Amino acid sequence: MTKDVEYQPSPLPRITAWSGTLKKGTRRAAHDSAHAQVLFCFDGMMRIEAGEDRWFIPDRFGIWLPRASVAQVEVIQTIEFQSFQVPIRLATRLDMPDRPTVLRATPLIRGIGRRLMQQDALPPAPLRRLGVVLLDEIVRLERPDLHLPGSKDPRLAAVMMHLLDRPQDSGSLSALAARVASSERTLSRLCKQETGLTWRDWRDKMRFVLALEGLQAGKSSTALATKLGYSTPSAFVASFRRQSGMTPTQWRHQN
Repeated sequence: MTKDVEYQPSPLPRITAWSGTLKKGTRRAAHDSAHAQVLFCFDGMMRIEAGEDRWFIPDRFGIWLPRASVAQVEVIQTIEFQSFQVPIRLATRLDMPDRPTVLRATPLIRGIGRRLMQQDALPPAPLRRLGVVLLDEIVRLERPDLHLPGSKDPRLAAVMMHLLDRPQDSGSLSALAARVASSERTLSRLCKQETGLTWRDWRDKMRFVLALEGLQAGKSSTALATKLGYSTPSAFVASFRRQSGMTPTQWRHQN
């Protein structure tokens, strides 16, 4: 059984914490004009959408959402979900980015979230200490790049959505451009201009984050190579290593 817990590590402003299970397929809005938010995912995977951008959050990762971020959480697999709402007056004192940023969770973070959700109310002193430790730990967390940038241009956005739905499509950018009555040159220029990545780099990044989703679900390298449009499993492994610095098997063991 879970509940909302509010605590005030005096003299700091109030922070709100929530921890519990979210089932596969759950969708919920994450928007708060008065708070920054930190969302963590354990034992499953969630996807975060904010505007045209996406973040794929696997087990033991989370995301920092600055104040007024408008995001949508979609649960890919049933997860233990933890969220912390940090008042803006306090968030501005933290050394955190002004944009959504993926964070690698630690056992300490998970333990604090669970401790705050205990049925019996904690005395003020332990709550104060937990609040201070929580904020200090959030600032120190590793920040891996699991961001897949999107596009505001309807032509490029349509091509990106097509590949997210059908990542096995191995067609050229020219062929994809024809689908949206555009040209390879135009889409290539837009991709670099709006995402900071070449088209090839964006596609490799898309395949990588979708591979993380597949690995989290227990899929083999052979199955993922087929699903993501690689010619062979070895080509998939080589691409995954370029993105992460490790093989899919090593990633599984580490995560």
